[in-house]
Amino acid sequence: MSRVLLASLCVVTSLLFSGCGSVFVTPSVSHPTIFAFSMPGCSGCIRDKSRVDQLERSGYTIIRINIMTQPTLRNRYQVTVVPLYLVVVNDDVILRTNDLDLVMLQLEGR
Repeated sequence: MSRVLLASLCVVTSLLFSGCGSVFVTPSVSHPTIFAFSMPGCSGCIRDKSRVDQLERSGYTIIRINIMTQPTLRNRYQVTVVPLYLVVVNDDVILRTNDLDLVMLQLEGR
């Protein structure tokens, strides 16, 4: 199985069992998926929220991960600072950054 699919399944499973409701993620083969790691009270996460929402409204798949309630994913992706964004295409992480401007530039270049 692909890494994105496995990660998506982990997110869905953990959300279902944490009482946060259902999330259905279907990774695309060539369309970027953005993993957005955050935590409550993070000033950078709060600052970036409206821009992440705009990316989602523009059609990008955004997988939001609260590192406080998703420690398995925090550890798997070695998240030590938030916000953290991973841009994944075809099962490959093509960008890992805490700078949303870099994510936007990467997406514009596609």
